[in-house]
Amino acid sequence: MSRISLDELDHRIIERLGNDARVSNREIGREFGLTEGTIRSRLKRLLDNKVIRVAAVTNAKRLRNPILAYLWIEADTANDIEKIAENLARLPEIAFVATTLGRADVLAMTLVENGNELTDFLHQTIDKIAGVRRVNYSLGQNFIKHDYRWCALVE
Repeated sequence: MSRISLDELDHRIIERLGNDARVSNREIGREFGLTEGTIRSRLKRLLDNKVIRVAAVTNAKRLRNPILAYLWIEADTANDIEKIAENLARLPEIAFVATTLGRADVLAMTLVENGNELTDFLHQTIDKIAGVRRVNYSLGQNFIKHDYRWCALVE
């Protein structure tokens, strides 16, 4: 997929939708002094080129006892890294996966409600993925900031 050039209007539309994705094209056009058709065509271009995706975002602070677990995974060999990442990405419990340089080979994130749930998940699922040598984890205590407007859109 090719990269597209974004101008000031594209950035303004993205920012406006980041504040309220349910706002109508007509309302954005009125606010910006443009026609609804202009906004609609710009928005279609942004969506078609996967610059943005309009989606619902769950507020983790509203869950009963959300504990964000960062799973720092070391692979047996460099050849295992991509396969481990792919296997993790297929798990519905995992919300984020990235290969990394430094402290571990793969970083995965999941929300759990208690230590027993995390322990079971680590031993019953993660430890059984071929090529996983070791899993270290960190637990997020409090959610201070997470700008949901910036992320890598994946298929």
